[in-house]
This record gives sequence, structure tokens and C-alpha cells, in this order.
Amino acid sequence: MKNFIHYIEYLLLRFFLALIRCFPLRFLYFLSNIAYFILFEVIRYRRKITQHNLRICFPTKDEYWIEATAHKFYHHLSDILLESLKGFSLSREELLKRFKLSNPDIFCEIEKKYSKIIIASAHYGNWEWGALLIPSLLKYQTYGIYKPLSNKYIDRYLKTHRALWGMHLVSVTQTGFMFRNSNERQAFFFLSDQYPGNRKKALQFEFMGLPTLWLGGLEKYARHFQLPVYYFGIRRVSRGKYEVFAELIAENPRQLDKGEIINKYVRILEKEIEQCPSNWLWSHRRWKNLVERTNLFQSTGGHS
Repeated sequence: MKNFIHYIEYLLLRFFLALIRCFPLRFLYFLSNIAYFILFEVIRYRRKITQHNLRICFPTKDEYWIEATAHKFYHHLSDILLESLKGFSLSREELLKRFKLSNPDIFCEIEKKYSKIIIASAHYGNWEWGALLIPSLLKYQTYGIYKPLSNKYIDRYLKTHRALWGMHLVSVTQTGFMFRNSNERQAFFFLSDQYPGNRKKALQFEFMGLPTLWLGGLEKYARHFQLPVYYFGIRRVSRGKYEVFAELIAENPRQLDKGEIINKYVRILEKEIEQCPSNWLWSHRRWKNLVERTNLFQSTGGHS
């Protein structure tokens, strides 16, 4: 029965993508306004989580600012949703027109200096379009580390579609195998701002003024295989228009102290969020560890 439901979900996705293909982006932004209203006002999708995250990260801001930023975030989230779906039918040339390189000299330098690199990015701007775009910006065989979807039909479709653009998705469980068996010009793409599945292996750094757990895989592989690490950022300029920049995190990972690569990544991301808070993914339970610590503290009568 579960397999049947997953197949129906896959057929619905394909139907919706076929429908989206018929509409220009400017019409989809009209639909995005409707999607925003449904997400924020009707089903109130993770609204409490979003507002809570904004409050604890910006404790000096008043409720008017929190509410206004939440509204902007849901407008942005709705745009990202529709843009991502439209991305399945955009040509490479059309997508490239929607991105501007803020420091193209660094992209040229990367290609000349390194045969293999690690790219660290985040759920900021339009990360879905960014994942499609990276293979067109750099002349590398590009691999994206991801957690497979429970729906095998949709998962297979996404992997096949991304591969057409040059982004080969690799399950997080196969990351080590991928690095050990690489023998060509390759770029390894990590979205590293998710909540860690295994907290025992996570690193902790202050982020937005809060103790925050971070995935450590990016640093582990960079140090083990001595690969340079660059942050790739995507800044929104206007609807459907973005700016991409690259910033060096570590050229010689083994020369850095443990945790320094992740810490540098965190500092860059933090600066990006402070410049435009509404463009980050606030609807995730990013600080579950703080909630769990509070619950433990309360259940033990104040002794942990």
C-alpha cells in the first residue's frame, strides 16, 4: 500500500511539473503570492517554529520586526518553491541569465589551481537553482551529498534530472566511498547547515548567538583527502535574479585546528543571514538541541 501511495505521489509531481512548464515565471510569481497566503495564513506551515527561531536569534528585535521578517521569509519560501519546480523545465542558458557572478576571477582561479575541491553552501537564497547551476559554473564532475527521499520514485526522478545538468547526487551513506574512488576533476557539494542526524559526531559552535550543532563530514573529508574548501553563496537580487560568490574557507585543511573549517563556514553564513535574514530557511527545527536541553533541565528539577 505504501509503495502504491508513493507511486501516486510521483505521478502527481510529474503532472504538476508538466503544468508548471506551460506557465512563464512572471505568472508563477502570481501563484507564489497565493502560495504565501496559504502557507502563512491558512495552514500556518511551521509558523510557530519560524517565529520562535527569529526571536531567539534576534532577541533585541521587537515583535513588529519579527512578524515583518516572518512575512518576508514566507514570501521568499513560496518563490523558492515555485522557482524550484520551474527549474525542471528551464534551459541551462535561461538559468545562467538569472545568475550573476560577483567575483568571477575567483571561479577562474579555482579551476586553474585545483583538480578537486569541496564546496560548502547553505539553505540561503535559492539553493535548488544553485545546485543545478554549479556544474555550469565550474568545469568539474560535480557530486552533491544528500539524504535519499523515502519515495523511491521521486528520488530516482530527481537524481536522473539533476544528472542531466551535471550534478550527480550521492547518498550521504556513500560519501566515503565516493571520495576514495574519485580519480578525475571533481567538486563535492555539501549543504552543511542542516541539523545533524548523529549528535555524538556533531561539532558545536555559537551561531546567531546560540550554541548550535553542526555536521562535521565536510571537515572530515577535507582534512583526510587534503582538499581545499570554498563557500559558495547565493544572494537574492530580485525575483528570479541571484548573485553567486565564492569565498575561500581553507586551502590547506590539515594545517588548521580541528573544527576551524566548520567555524569559518559558520561565520560566513552568519554574516549572510544578518545582511538579509528573510533569505535563510527559518522553518527548520535548527535548535532542537536547545529544546531538549531545556526539557532535560526541567525534568531533573534544574539539575543536568
